[in-house]
Amino acid sequence: MRLVDQAYLLLIFLTLTSTSTLAQTYAKSGCQYMCGDVRIPYPFGIGANCSLSEWYTIDCTSSTPYLSALNNLEVLDINVSNQTVTVNVSMISDCQNPIHNSTQISNLDLGRTPFMFSRVHNKFVAVGCGNAFILDDGIAVSRCSTTCGNYTVSEREKFLGVGCCQTAIPDYLNSYRIDITGLERQGGDGGCGSAFFVDENSYAKGRFTGNNSYVSMSLLWTLSGLDIVQNCCYYAEKVTLKVDLGNGTSFESWKCRVAWPVEGNPYLSYGCVDMYSFWYIY
Repeated sequence: MRLVDQAYLLLIFLTLTSTSTLAQTYAKSGCQYMCGDVRIPYPFGIGANCSLSEWYTIDCTSSTPYLSALNNLEVLDINVSNQTVTVNVSMISDCQNPIHNSTQISNLDLGRTPFMFSRVHNKFVAVGCGNAFILDDGIAVSRCSTTCGNYTVSEREKFLGVGCCQTAIPDYLNSYRIDITGLERQGGDGGCGSAFFVDENSYAKGRFTGNNSYVSMSLLWTLSGLDIVQNCCYYAEKVTLKVDLGNGTSFESWKCRVAWPVEGNPYLSYGCVDMYSFWYIY
């Protein structure tokens, strides 16, 4: 066999080996790592025996992943590097209150869970005419204000602050309420005023419109010190994360981080794969 042919076969073998190796290192050994088009890396897992705890258990129904412990929220993406899980959540709209009096609506409550609403990866968006507020324990911590004029819907969407506004989320939150009492319905188009947290990537790419009932939101998932000792790969750097809750309060979480080019999952002891040598890092 010619040397060129041998080299070509070796390249195919290494490619197949590396692909198989990467597939094995995202989930626990013996566990399914894909649900439909969504990769499910540990500490999440499909089924109770494949996740770190019940909080991270994924129910894969009809090739769609759901977080069982969080009211079966649909999972759109799990990012190991950012330590986020992106989920589908409902918008808050004044259509939920046709009388249109005081409208304070609670969204997902993450209290006593390892999840937080990500301050870094979400925006607070309001669509309508007026003001919308984020409330934490009854105190307004952020406001989004819009104005409306004689614009069509398509024209309004071009102008930030005219019929639509966005602002940052001030702190990590585990629960919140949104007050849309001052957010009037959009004149002329029959739509409802709405406000919501939305994943910044989805917002930037325009993956939602004011007529959608659901939007994508990023949740930070946290780990205790005991969890991290048990589950980091050997050469992963153990990084402390300070999560600021506002009002001078915070707590510490942990993250597994690898400082050189590897693939796989640093949250598994055998999960780091050196892309140059295709060897496991133990």
